Amino acid sequence: MYKNDFRYIDHVSDVMVEAFGSSLSQAFEQSARALTNIMCDVSRVDPQKSITVEISGFDKKSLLYNWLESVLLSLLVDNLALAEFNIKIRKSNGVFQLHGVCKGEQFLRDKHNYKVEVKAITYHEMKILRRRDKWTIRFIVDL
Repeated sequence: MYKNDFRYIDHVSDVMVEAFGSSLSQAFEQSARALTNIMCDVSRVDPQKSITVEISGFDKKSLLYNWLESVLLSLLVDNLALAEFNIKIRKSNGVFQLHGVCKGEQFLRDKHNYKVEVKAITYHEMKILRRRDKWTIRFIVDL
């Protein structure tokens, strides 16, 4: 069973997500899970298919944006609902890099309890914070 470590915060017209992790990678994983859960019920997604991901960004926020956009496009373009994530983040030559495996299955509107379409990820109010041994990520998605 995969644990959800995220919550949704009231926001005027969009959805604000706050995700948590004991590492930056874990907080990114929870951010992706929360994003998928906005659109469909992640608890109904069977991790039947694996895909490898490699994402980069010039800083942590651009890496987060590129990562979440990749997860969003997997559903909207590839029709693949992702629900399990195992990623590692590192910085090399001044560039943040994310490598890992995502698991999910073909999106089925009825099986996965389609909720709402996410139009875009935004940088507005995006935050990546580390306090002691806990990482917190906050971002807004445009519905």
